Amino acid sequence: MSNKRIKIGAIFLTLVILLVMPLFLDLYLVHILNQIGIMVILTASLNLMVGYTGQLSFAHIGLFAVGAYTSAILTTTAGFSFWTAFPIAAIIAGIFGFIIGLPVLRFKTHFFAIVTMAFGEIIRLTIYNLRDLTGGPNGIYNIPFPTNFFGLDFALREHFYYLILVSAIIVILLVKFLINTRTGRAMIAIRENENFALFVGINTWRVKIFAFTISAAIAGFAGSLYAHYNSYISPYSFTISESVSVLLMVIIGGMGTIIGPILGTTFLTFLPELLRSVSEYRMVIYGGLLVLTIMFMRDGILGVIKSIKFKKDGDKRVKIEKPLPSGREETTIAGSERN
Repeated sequence: MSNKRIKIGAIFLTLVILLVMPLFLDLYLVHILNQIGIMVILTASLNLMVGYTGQLSFAHIGLFAVGAYTSAILTTTAGFSFWTAFPIAAIIAGIFGFIIGLPVLRFKTHFFAIVTMAFGEIIRLTIYNLRDLTGGPNGIYNIPFPTNFFGLDFALREHFYYLILVSAIIVILLVKFLINTRTGRAMIAIRENENFALFVGINTWRVKIFAFTISAAIAGFAGSLYAHYNSYISPYSFTISESVSVLLMVIIGGMGTIIGPILGTTFLTFLPELLRSVSEYRMVIYGGLLVLTIMFMRDGILGVIKSIKFKKDGDKRVKIEKPLPSGREETTIAGSERN
């Protein structure tokens, strides 16, 4: 069977498993899956900047908060429905990303990281102090669930799962499509060598501001889902430590890949749950595993999987080539390599 057919079969099987999964899991596990789905969208947005464009951003948790608060305010005080507030939240977050990107993208390397961190914190503190609009430290309660759609009652976790699943698939396909366009290839060129990209005629600043705006809009999209799924938000959900956690999900999974952030998000969300049986030492073990993962898995979880597959394929090639080295066949192989 060809690799393409195997790949299509694996994708189809994965989709079937994802569709039937809520039917066989308890509500707590469905809740964990929903949290993973929202984080997958957020890490996909951050991966556009960190993994594909090579810009270490800490502002995305702030843009995630912009999307969450925009959607929450529109539905609780302005009478908008979720389905109207949902795209508006993404647009507003995208506008914020564009405005922040104008000064921030003038900086490079660690200066860029520090300035984005400052902007993320400015957004959080602004939310904290605008008490009349955002509820200040108390946050916003009773954010409505989306109205029923296609017979799905989104007040139920197992039904909200399908909205998150469809949203995550759309975002992943969008990122994959974007990376295969001319702009996406320019983003990768900037990541590899920004000076050379500039030398060959790529308008690096324009490409970076585009990537920052699109990734901000996707982060806002995730924020809107987060607010309506949990029905409550506060500034304490958007701290720097949350920003670092999201960045770790991208790095540990494998930057600059579609699958990597999904693996990283799943790993880092499930790991604390798996360690609950050793609750006293849970965070110590969690921290130690993170350090070891970063030290010994430079290309992330996906890099380890690829290296195992590469080794396996290499062993297979050796086994196939072993019977050949006799006279005529060996000469043929050597000749083909030279050609």
